[in-house]
Amino acid sequence: MIKTSIVSTLESLRTGYSDRIINKEYATILSVYATTLQAKSEEKDRFYSELRHVLQRTPPADKMIILVDFNARVGQDADAWKGVFGRHRVGNCNDNGRLLLEICMELQLAITKTIFQQKYKLKTTWMHPRSRHCHLIDYILVRQRDLRDVLHTRVMPSA
Repeated sequence: MIKTSIVSTLESLRTGYSDRIINKEYATILSVYATTLQAKSEEKDRFYSELRHVLQRTPPADKMIILVDFNARVGQDADAWKGVFGRHRVGNCNDNGRLLLEICMELQLAITKTIFQQKYKLKTTWMHPRSRHCHLIDYILVRQRDLRDVLHTRVMPSA
């Protein structure tokens, strides 16, 4: 969600790296749609390699906001992934989650959704159709050093 008064300016700045990674200049806002858990390992490797390359090319002084549909569950193991998590985590980790966590550790990114205490229904972004279990699979990532600039991150139910 972006302030209405600047949307028209941002729309004219669209830069695409691929059909899955779009960059908005100035604030360096990346909109990313990752491969699914069922994707072939070659496709996943290609996606994460491309994402890593794009993130590494972002100037170190820039603020970076990454809006991500990662189809990944990152779990709750904050000890293993220091600096990536806040205290408010949900669920278990899956293979895509591990790939996301590796990039976060390597590039010193933090998952903002886990920083703020919220009701459970506002922490999760997807419900499995058969099991009816709720999961957090969509994320907003920022550089760890920029966490002080994040005032709140919240799910919009039924968005």
